[in-house]
Amino acid sequence: MIPAPPGVEALRATGLLPGEVIDVGAEQRIWRVHRTDGVHVLPWNALRTFGPILRFDHHPPPRGEHADHGIWYGSDSPRGALAEAFQSTRVIDCRRGEPFLTALRFTRVLRLLDVSGIGGAAWSTRVGGSHAIESVAQCLSRQWARQIRQAYGEIDGVAYRGRYAGRMSIALFERGADGFPDRPELSLPLWHSELACPLETAAHELGYTVV
Repeated sequence: MIPAPPGVEALRATGLLPGEVIDVGAEQRIWRVHRTDGVHVLPWNALRTFGPILRFDHHPPPRGEHADHGIWYGSDSPRGALAEAFQSTRVIDCRRGEPFLTALRFTRVLRLLDVSGIGGAAWSTRVGGSHAIESVAQCLSRQWARQIRQAYGEIDGVAYRGRYAGRMSIALFERGADGFPDRPELSLPLWHSELACPLETAAHELGYTVV
């Protein structure tokens, strides 16, 4: 278990060391699985302002609509995106909710705080926590996300190690929304024939099932 995060002023005072921020730019594809049918559906490039719900949601409690707090999750690989999207059932359902797999390249460099040591730095430990931030109770990781957002105005979000695929995932704050392209590089429904082989491969590696 890690403690609650330091206060905003304490985090600002510690600053950021070289290597503690991961830059994600146009050279890197980011992947996302998202529903296109049903209630509360959002476009592939829309930030969710309702929360908090997930691990690094920085919305203030109580849960509800917070227009000035947006969050967007992605991964650096299709397997990572699929692992996170279907973690609760371990079944990749290609029909329910008409899920799409979308790939994009950001139009500017996004600066993401590395909270899991992906790049070799140890920010979480240095400020009094640990890399376990990616697996602690979500109410606690959300506290850290809120403090990070307030303390570091130059940070667009956080980079963390996805628990189910072991790959880099990102949680993008609203200040990074201007980095989205007008169009994705690729966006296909999971049932599309071009995704059959990649889905089967990812499911085999993860121990998931495809239906």
